[in-house]
Amino acid sequence: MCGIAGIYNLKGVEVAEVVALSQTLKHRGPDDEGFMLSNNEHFENCSGNDTIAELKSLKHLSEVNFTPSLALVHRRLSIIDVSALGHQPLLTPDQRYTIVFNGEVYNFKEIRQELKQKGHSFKSDSDTEVVLTAFAVWGAICVNRFVGMWAFVVFDKQENTLTLSRDRFGIKPLYYFKNQTYFAFASEIKALLKLKDVDKSISNKNLGSYLAFGTTANPYQNLFQHIVDVEPGCNYQLDLNTNQLTKTNYFSIDDKLEVNNNDIKTNTQKFEELFTDSIGLHLRSDVEIGSCLSGGLDSSAIVYSASKQLNDTSLKTFTAAYQNKTIDESDYAKLVAKDLPNVTDIYTYPEAKTLVADMDKLIYAQDLPIGSTSIFGQWEVMKCVGENNIKVLLDGQGADEILGGYYNFAGIHLIELLKSFKFNRFFKEYYQLKQNFTPQIKNAVLRAAYYYLPESLQQQLRAKERLSYNFINPGNIKELDLLVPKRGGKTFDEHVNLSVKFGMYELLRYEDRNSMAFSIESRVPFLDHRLVEFIRALPTNQKIHGGWTKYILRKMLNDKLNDKVVWRKDKKGFVTPQQDWKNELIKTLTTELKQSNLPSIMNKNYVLQLCDKDLSNATHLSEFWRAYSVIKWYNTFNLRA
Repeated sequence: MCGIAGIYNLKGVEVAEVVALSQTLKHRGPDDEGFMLSNNEHFENCSGNDTIAELKSLKHLSEVNFTPSLALVHRRLSIIDVSALGHQPLLTPDQRYTIVFNGEVYNFKEIRQELKQKGHSFKSDSDTEVVLTAFAVWGAICVNRFVGMWAFVVFDKQENTLTLSRDRFGIKPLYYFKNQTYFAFASEIKALLKLKDVDKSISNKNLGSYLAFGTTANPYQNLFQHIVDVEPGCNYQLDLNTNQLTKTNYFSIDDKLEVNNNDIKTNTQKFEELFTDSIGLHLRSDVEIGSCLSGGLDSSAIVYSASKQLNDTSLKTFTAAYQNKTIDESDYAKLVAKDLPNVTDIYTYPEAKTLVADMDKLIYAQDLPIGSTSIFGQWEVMKCVGENNIKVLLDGQGADEILGGYYNFAGIHLIELLKSFKFNRFFKEYYQLKQNFTPQIKNAVLRAAYYYLPESLQQQLRAKERLSYNFINPGNIKELDLLVPKRGGKTFDEHVNLSVKFGMYELLRYEDRNSMAFSIESRVPFLDHRLVEFIRALPTNQKIHGGWTKYILRKMLNDKLNDKVVWRKDKKGFVTPQQDWKNELIKTLTTELKQSNLPSIMNKNYVLQLCDKDLSNATHLSEFWRAYSVIKWYNTFNLRA
């Protein structure tokens, strides 16, 4: 896990800016630093001030006596083959290809064996060397063989091209800026903001959409006008001779799959095989691994499988706990840990005073605003992980999206039964879901029905039910011409796909930035693409059945974990005491907001009015904290210009 960056500039790359990129990304890779500089005549692999001692013989960046047109930057967090052989940028033996790589290809051992059979040899035990060799042998389509998470860039000296690749779901980040003569990329937006040639303008349309809806109109967008997300499941090739950038999709969540009609027993066995294999691959590491343990079903499943595969090796787990028992899940985490002898459970207690103290750091780490204070709860977990010297962490992101664990999925499932005229099943499952999932199942159905309404009516309802349109100055509403983002589908499968593109994509950013802020590699085993494809092909009645969501996962865990965990009825999500914290911080928040600069489209008076209001509605609370985070973001990155 690392940080990568690069600049291509026909007018010449300034070494000072290359250093600034590296230093800005240091938290992503504090263990090593490497550079590659090139122009039409010269090519040099260089060291920096943070390069490991074994490689200090490399020419230092400051000693290079030519002006490069291309610079590649790598910051290393050493996880696989922690020796100097894992140093990057890494070159092929013929020096045609150079790679900077961030992530883990978990099945690298199997791919390396295949490449060895083709006659290729390897100097290291790193997955980076396998990825680079695979690229040299098979080209960019090599990614179809990878099980893992990645963002990498390969320079082909012979063809004078850069190839950018991002994993199937966007677990690992990559952004770029491009104009007629200049191209720059980086793992984080904040690194690109250090470059004088990068246009840092905010997109008022995207910002307005974020304030109103909590997301941009389309997935894979951020709030800057000209800084672009490399899309998940895509390879990009930049021809440095012509400045042409070409995008190729190698994976799409929208691809249709043949429905799996096997019975639940057969599919539960297959699910367990795939899940166990995914956990096994995600446990590959040359450093100690820990796991999040929220007390929910997903992280509990990961901890159970990991602890069994680790045998007698200790597994540390990390849980956010709260005094407010209406949101606290730590008792469930304790039930899981108690039954697994090699698990040591560790707890952290996020507080309002720490939220205030760390909010600037959190927003800086995130690059962008946050949707609620639950991201701070996760921040505190990652801080605790770092304090316990764990460099690799397992987490349960993705399970709710692909298995249909959220409220809207239950509502959509019921609507689909009605559309199919299965009235008996509808009423039966309605009352089962009311008993086992949520007493507010009627609201879940209404929320699902919302996506069937015309867009104009969706906007009217949104304006009536939510606070968020009020965050925008009335004069700006019309000129922004905001469209309601299509975040929800009319079928279960469509809703899965949109949840992956919108909600999960955002959660993965939170996960990556919060973990990397403390130099921790976070791994998400539910997003092994083989497991995702298997789950997507399952019939809905094996995901929601008998009033139970994520049914096949519960079936797999039955008799393995405590029934109170496996068959618990109170889904909380990763929640925090947002109202308690708001009440505790009213004076601080009000003073801070009065003194803060705001984006020109924001209604400052309305945000200030909300400071004094008791917002009992959970959605309204999240909206308030979202607006507050926008203001913090605007000031933290000094975006007034």
